[in-house]
Amino acid sequence: MQPSQSCQPESGDGVAVEEILSLLADDYVRSILDALTDGPKPAAALADRCTASTVTIYRRLDRLETAGLVAVETQIAPDGNHRARYRARPASITVSVTEAGLTGEITIESTAEPAAGDYGHRPASTVGDD
Repeated sequence: MQPSQSCQPESGDGVAVEEILSLLADDYVRSILDALTDGPKPAAALADRCTASTVTIYRRLDRLETAGLVAVETQIAPDGNHRARYRARPASITVSVTEAGLTGEITIESTAEPAAGDYGHRPASTVGDD
């Protein structure tokens, strides 16, 4: 018998511990998180590194972003195109199994928001200026 949604242990962010554990059980998710340890990457680079289709990567990135384990940054290229880059957010997970059931705590470090006008690329006034 599955516990009801209200009975599932949740992190401080309201993400069910079981959802995080389910994510981490996925080989592609672990491969994505491993690839992001050396810095932000676009989905296409993750697909190459993880030997997966971009559709598979985008599905996992969506779940990781919803869970708060990945953040997306928008980068504006000199040609005006917008490109998303994904970065892992530092997190720690503690899980306990007791007679009362599964309990857990998830701590996801908050990251500083970019300063106004800073979207992970050159300042807007210099975009396209070479």
